[in-house]
Amino acid sequence: MDTNVLLDFLMRRPPFAVAAAELFQLAEDRKIWLYCSSLSFSQAHYVLRKVAGSSEARALLVEIADIVTIVAIDSRNVHDALRSSFGDFEDALQHFAAIAEVDPALEAIVTRDPKGFAAGALPVLAPPAALAAALG
Repeated sequence: MDTNVLLDFLMRRPPFAVAAAELFQLAEDRKIWLYCSSLSFSQAHYVLRKVAGSSEARALLVEIADIVTIVAIDSRNVHDALRSSFGDFEDALQHFAAIAEVDPALEAIVTRDPKGFAAGALPVLAPPAALAAALG
């Protein structure tokens, strides 16, 4: 799950929050598995602390950390991202962390910025499409 979808949910950003909330609910119910990179937690905290304060940002992220599997960004991901043809370095880091994850259930990147992941090897789904796939 890309950072923008995580923030849509946590900040209840309309109209995007609805599909994001449904995905997180499915994950909380253990009907699907969501993966977020450690980078997403850092970026989400940075944004959330500006609008809600650091304590509230941490509290929100603690709840999310119990629902998702956190995927680390490691040195191999950084090197791969630096050498990639991705136009956006952050998206490259997210992509290479995802494909390094050994869980075969990891099927797609969920994002509102599909063009940012065009250079990647994984399918890319917008949150409504990911929700439809999860329910379908």
